[in-house]
Amino acid sequence: MKRMEYVENLKKIIQAKKYLDQALYNGHSLVTYDLLLRILESSLNNKPTTIKEVCTQTTQSMLNTRKHLNHLTRHGWVELVQDTKDKRQRLLVPTDKLKKLINELSKNFFN
Repeated sequence: MKRMEYVENLKKIIQAKKYLDQALYNGHSLVTYDLLLRILESSLNNKPTTIKEVCTQTTQSMLNTRKHLNHLTRHGWVELVQDTKDKRQRLLVPTDKLKKLINELSKNFFN
């Protein structure tokens, strides 16, 4: 790999992180990024994830995971919807606000 290509790609990643730092809520962490990616990936696969699945699959504490999930829902990045098959379950799905952010990131930093 050419050094210039590497440097330019690294700069894009750093800029994208700074962009996310400004867009997301104060106090977010790598846990937030992990949660967002899990939720987005499950949505992409048309298999929305549940709160329970996210909390049990993470290497972080359940309390910390739940805290960040609450922040994501409160700030409008993720919403909870009732599972149509199992009324006891609530599914985590990305909001239009999050989808717009993903499109902006792609357009501004990864093209």
